Amino acid sequence: MRTLICRADGNASTGLGHLYRMFALYEIYKEAYNVCFVTRETSEVKVIPESYNILLIPSAISLLEEVVWLSHHFNSETDTVIADGYQFIGDYQKQLVDAGFYLMYIDDLVTEKLYANSIVNHAQKLNRTLFNAPQGSNFYLGTKYAILRPMFLEAAKTKRNIESINTVFVCFGGADALDLTSKAVEALLQFDRIIQIHVVLGGAYKHASIFKIAKENRKVQIHQNLNELDLITIMQQCNFAIVPSSTILYEICCVKMPVLSGYFVENQKNIYHAFKEDEVIYPGNDFSKYGVNDFREAIETILDKEDHNAIITNQSKLFDGKITDRFLHLMLSIKLRNATIEDSKLIFDWSNDDLVRQNSFNSEKLVLSNHNIWYTEKLKDKSCMFLVALVEDEAAGLVRFTIGETHTVVGITISKYFRGKQLASRFLTAAAKDYFKTNTLPIFAYIKKDNIASIKSFQNAGYVFLRETKVKGHDSAIYQLQRDESNT
Repeated sequence: MRTLICRADGNASTGLGHLYRMFALYEIYKEAYNVCFVTRETSEVKVIPESYNILLIPSAISLLEEVVWLSHHFNSETDTVIADGYQFIGDYQKQLVDAGFYLMYIDDLVTEKLYANSIVNHAQKLNRTLFNAPQGSNFYLGTKYAILRPMFLEAAKTKRNIESINTVFVCFGGADALDLTSKAVEALLQFDRIIQIHVVLGGAYKHASIFKIAKENRKVQIHQNLNELDLITIMQQCNFAIVPSSTILYEICCVKMPVLSGYFVENQKNIYHAFKEDEVIYPGNDFSKYGVNDFREAIETILDKEDHNAIITNQSKLFDGKITDRFLHLMLSIKLRNATIEDSKLIFDWSNDDLVRQNSFNSEKLVLSNHNIWYTEKLKDKSCMFLVALVEDEAAGLVRFTIGETHTVVGITISKYFRGKQLASRFLTAAAKDYFKTNTLPIFAYIKKDNIASIKSFQNAGYVFLRETKVKGHDSAIYQLQRDESNT
């Protein structure tokens, strides 16, 4: 059985965010796959749920030696590594992919050189052109791929109305090296209308000040090392939050409440700026520069507002009920093979589907006898390249290339049984990778302008708009993909 290797580290110096985010993915995949949580001995192992299948990497194994170590413990030909951490970039990724592992990397920074097969970054307002990665990499971007635990995904489906603010949730991550927790709580205690403050501390929190504050003031309740149920229960008791722009902010937005958010490390900036633009937070900007008075002024501005419904409404738009399915779909195994004469009837059935005919430039129904003649000729034509896409070894679609003198034209057809699984861009990416192994001409995709789903699929596969055109009287657009010489 295929194994998913969840690879993340976390301790007092690095924080625990990568561990907690990987817990969410473990929960998503544990019913469908054999999942192993792999971390270093130096991690805060006590925060990992006891029910998980855990494998510890000895301290004596260096990062560069790790790939060989993983190859001894897992099957690089079949198993997948899911890596979350800033150390897992560059040479590490290249070694993993070269060793045969399929690699899904959870990215935050955008700027690093990546070699992963799949790249997930759940910040908004990103596109694949911002990344330094091979042309054949698949990208899963935005809150459609928010990495959230199951209870938060359920909470995202519910409605909530906040009429007043009096109970506050405060959390600044596992380590909170700047002790922003104490500063925020001291500021909150200056407002009489705040009757309770729930402070959530991570396992790596080492400061003493917040415990002294809590001892002197009954409004402050401290919680540590919470499980998912306890955490979401506390959030649901609150009607205002102060958190950084990290995974905890995503969880707060699932529960829905007015929230003061900012950043204090580089990896939080993309999320912060996108959420600020979408008006789902009250912006706090750079928390690393905050003292008690800065928090007090920001809180006072928010408390002076009478209506927070716009924030709540915008938060409710961030997440849909399909996130779990998306993550399951992106783990589906995809392979390509050359089409054969035996595929003629199968491809005829795919091509004659009502939706396919509707999106085609020739919407008339096909005739099987005519199709068989056409298909046989195309298989013999050296300027044609027909690739059947297999999903878990089942035929699911066709990508076809027609090679001309100045460019190649691409087309794609997907079986109706495999639609809605975000597979089109993966088929196109894999097929282009095969095409560019032996060809250098750019690929043109001719798409009806009203076929928005197809346009998005080609954009997600790296195709860029070239120009508008008319095809058989239809307003259309040409999208182009050129060979990436930097990765050849």
